Amino acid sequence: MNTDRKHHPLNSLHKKNVNDFRLHLGEIKQLRLSGWKGFKLYLRNPQKILSASPVIKGIYSSGGKDGVQPWMDLDYNDAVQFQDSQSSKEKYSLSKSKSGFKLFSLLGNLIPPGGHLMVSYEGEQKIHADTVKSLSLSIPPAVTPLGYLLFKGGFQYIKDWYLAEGGFEGPRKLWGEKAPDDTWRLNYLERTALQIDKFLKKKFSSSYGDLVEPARKRAEEIVENIQKSR
Repeated sequence: MNTDRKHHPLNSLHKKNVNDFRLHLGEIKQLRLSGWKGFKLYLRNPQKILSASPVIKGIYSSGGKDGVQPWMDLDYNDAVQFQDSQSSKEKYSLSKSKSGFKLFSLLGNLIPPGGHLMVSYEGEQKIHADTVKSLSLSIPPAVTPLGYLLFKGGFQYIKDWYLAEGGFEGPRKLWGEKAPDDTWRLNYLERTALQIDKFLKKKFSSSYGDLVEPARKRAEEIVENIQKSR
């Protein structure tokens, strides 16, 4: 392991436990901008088999001028597969096992107060599709399947966002803000609570029950969390 990698914040994720699995950090690559690193995180199962695809692929930035704090921009694979010696593949869903909460808690620990974490919802998996559908129903970002992972990871305010890059729109994503201080923390939590209050009072067609009912449960859990943290 080279010295640069050994002392990089991302290296703290290597071999961290995610329930019955362990994280495996792939190569960290220098990108075109100073302080930007490309990386991939894999899962290793109890049989020590590595996932066939990364659970996380993204960019880590160490921050920059004018007080910009470290941030990450990620693609998240909620369902990964493992290749065994007989070449069959076993699927593993982080959502079903609630391992996603642990993963995003570890990722969130790398972002200091004032930083942010972005996650694309343009993937092809169920968690991405459900997040897109939820946003189209004006369900608050924090209580969508992906947004809830960000909130549980320590980000108090979640917004729907996209970045224009070189004249083209970048992937649509959720942007999680981590408050720089307690005043901002209370401000973010209040804004989140107002969004949730409006959502909980809204009536939806029963045809959307598969999205709305889980979102209501997540919303109620966030409200309880906010009340305890004030």
